[in-house]
Amino acid sequence: MHDFVGADDPPTVSARLAEHLNDGPVIHAPGFSRYYALVPPGTAEFWRARAAECLAEGTYLGVPRADRVELNGRTRASYWSVPMARPSSLCTAADVLALVMAGDCLAHEDES
Repeated sequence: MHDFVGADDPPTVSARLAEHLNDGPVIHAPGFSRYYALVPPGTAEFWRARAAECLAEGTYLGVPRADRVELNGRTRASYWSVPMARPSSLCTAADVLALVMAGDCLAHEDES
């Protein structure tokens, strides 16, 4: 993810995720170094990108409180990197896939 956005600092990453995912909601779990873009139910059935896992039905994902919108350095608890605007607003699978594929290409470019 950081390869794609060209930054490591949380505010810059959050701003770029919001831009590329059209303000779709994203949870950041810094303790696990993971970002979770929330997509419509059933997306995992059709997800084929090996560069990122799409969590399937029945998977538990802890959701931060609505007011937790920045990194807490003391606890490193999950927070909303891109807050949910309303319950029905989610990221599209196509936007997430484009972001994942671009990040994967950049990561492999850095390895060469």
